[in-house]
Amino acid sequence: MDDAKVLQLGQVARVSAGYPLRGSASTLPDGGVHFVQLQHVDTDADIDWSAVPRVSLPSKREPHWLTSNDLIFSARGTRTLAYPLPNVPGPAVCAPQFFVVSPKQPEKVLPEYLAWQINQRPCQEYLAQRATGTTIPNVRRQALEEMPLAIPPIEAQRTLVDLWRLSRNERALLSRLIENRKQQLDALAFGLLQVAERQKI
Repeated sequence: MDDAKVLQLGQVARVSAGYPLRGSASTLPDGGVHFVQLQHVDTDADIDWSAVPRVSLPSKREPHWLTSNDLIFSARGTRTLAYPLPNVPGPAVCAPQFFVVSPKQPEKVLPEYLAWQINQRPCQEYLAQRATGTTIPNVRRQALEEMPLAIPPIEAQRTLVDLWRLSRNERALLSRLIENRKQQLDALAFGLLQVAERQKI
């Protein structure tokens, strides 16, 4: 980590807007393009591709197709998080509420590493301080591009990404354990109630 360099996001990645859409995505006809919207992402930086609709894009203009070397960043609202795209299932674009962040040299700067660092407290505090708007906070492209990042060598990036994946897996496992315990306690409560009711008869 002693070899990490402090660089602005715009120095290591290109930031572009999501697919421009004037109306609602729900009005788009069915097609073959995955259209990622805010409701398809969660706080663990995952995308539920099974819920992402496939649409036909209204414009003939060639869009920015999402790839595994990109990440998307939710620029509007209270969850200014980055989402890596390791498994894009086919042609895909994202809604205009996102920015697409594309590392200029993905062999030197991992997209998942950028997503991890953007989602950590120092960057989140930076984004909160520079968000505009009172009702719905909004992060402008310039603020995102000027965000300072620590870029270590690629092996250190891989290590941090592996730790992030492990942490996410642990949270998912704990969530399942908590839900299983809740179901057990609910079942016990129902069972006790049934026993008590039978004893009244």
